[in-house]
Amino acid sequence: MGGRGTIFIPRHAWKSATLRLLFFCAVYSFGSVFFGYDASSFAGVQAFTPYIKQFGTCNSKGVCKLSAKLTSLMNSLPLIGKFIGTLVVGPMTEKLGHKKSMFITCLVQIIGVIVQVTSHRPAQFTAGRIIVYVAVGLVENVVPTFESEIAPAPLRGAFVGSLQLFLTFGSLIAGIVNNSCAKYKDQRGWIIATAIQIIPAFVILLGLYFTTDSPRWLVSKGRHEEAIAVLRKLRHKSDVDMGVCEEEVAALQEAKETTMRKGSWFELFNRKNLRRTGIACAIMSLQQLTGVTFSSSYGPTFYKQVGLGSMAFAYAAINNGVSVVTALLGMLTLDMFGRRSVTFWGCLGQALFLFLIGGIGSKAHRTASETHGMVASFIIYAAILHMTLGPAAYITSAEVGTAALREKTMAFSTAVNVVVSFAVVFTTPYLLSAPYANLGPKLGYVWGGCAAVGAVWVWFCMPELKGRTLEEIDQIFDAKIPAWRFSSFETTGTQAEMSKIAAEGAKVDANLVENSSIDKSQA
Repeated sequence: MGGRGTIFIPRHAWKSATLRLLFFCAVYSFGSVFFGYDASSFAGVQAFTPYIKQFGTCNSKGVCKLSAKLTSLMNSLPLIGKFIGTLVVGPMTEKLGHKKSMFITCLVQIIGVIVQVTSHRPAQFTAGRIIVYVAVGLVENVVPTFESEIAPAPLRGAFVGSLQLFLTFGSLIAGIVNNSCAKYKDQRGWIIATAIQIIPAFVILLGLYFTTDSPRWLVSKGRHEEAIAVLRKLRHKSDVDMGVCEEEVAALQEAKETTMRKGSWFELFNRKNLRRTGIACAIMSLQQLTGVTFSSSYGPTFYKQVGLGSMAFAYAAINNGVSVVTALLGMLTLDMFGRRSVTFWGCLGQALFLFLIGGIGSKAHRTASETHGMVASFIIYAAILHMTLGPAAYITSAEVGTAALREKTMAFSTAVNVVVSFAVVFTTPYLLSAPYANLGPKLGYVWGGCAAVGAVWVWFCMPELKGRTLEEIDQIFDAKIPAWRFSSFETTGTQAEMSKIAAEGAKVDANLVENSSIDKSQA
């Protein structure tokens, strides 16, 4: 099921990851901290006692709580902002480029945080979260499309997959902050925890000054000399000396008339593009249907419900820490073993541990070891998600669209992701707690079933795009072959020749590794 070539990323490919290229990707990927921090931060903040007193309702005995209705609305309504962001980001990026779009994203994030920390009513706080999620909708499209356009094909999975790494890093920071701020007995706890999410925006604004727009966007605007200049800054000196930058721009110019023209929204659904649009929407929906939003938005609430309230924030921090490590592994495995294989086995792994959560949670009387086993399953499930399906959804959606529709494909699939996420977040409090469905841990059966269905979809429908240039991907889709034949298809043209050169480099690296192993064994 894997992609073509060797199962490791060749050393010559890593040589193309220059410091400036890494810096550009780091600046943009840092935007994912927005979403990771906010989702995990509010998951804890809504369980803070001072926050509940401020925004919840209290009975005559002074016991305060957030109602299921208010909890549902405060967690789901912000996704309206994300939906708005996904609708405007495609046309905005096409017109202004990624750099200006990222600048606007940071300003929106700052405004949203200010609205939240000055809140005294649930409506204002929720309005602030809606504004923040407009920035999330923008950043989830700007970052992967930018990185997919500047990264060399062998490293595209690792670079775009860094979005998931930074997302989980934001979640980790939020978990640590929540664990510290939960000790405050006054309003400072939730205010500090919320205000910290303004920091990534300022960090990005500082780094953004030193970045450029993507070469593909520049070529689409007829600015070919600028595109070459940008590539010379991003590529390794040996590639620059060999004229690889000029070859890349020539390949982009070759494809410009047929693929660089920016298409309309309606073209997403024509006969030529419907398959691509369907793949992007399906994998982005699957990412939500396996329970990722439940994990990020209701983690501490879940731990409290299963009787581990004293350790709720600590377990959430551990969960986020493990997910950071596995997200880092995901950056490598998706390019080593291929998007298709990693996602398939990831879905099966998620299904296994989600079913374990549901099975153990179904017991009327659980032992302490069984409860901790359920928590361990929850953490392992989240770890698998962040190493496989989580980053694979962003990578596939960013690279599956044509150049004419890449921003719109990413934007539309993210909008579908938002709609599914809204349904999951809105219904979870009612499914999780009494007096409604009160499924509790048995929700694992629901998400586990979706993960199992997802594995079937991956087997039959998800193409392998590992190691292909974005222009090669166009050729393969034009051939109308089944998903399981993508990895063996031979492409033609300038981009195909460049890929062959890369493949030869991979073989040389493989031979060097093999000969080195033989020499060591003989010694």
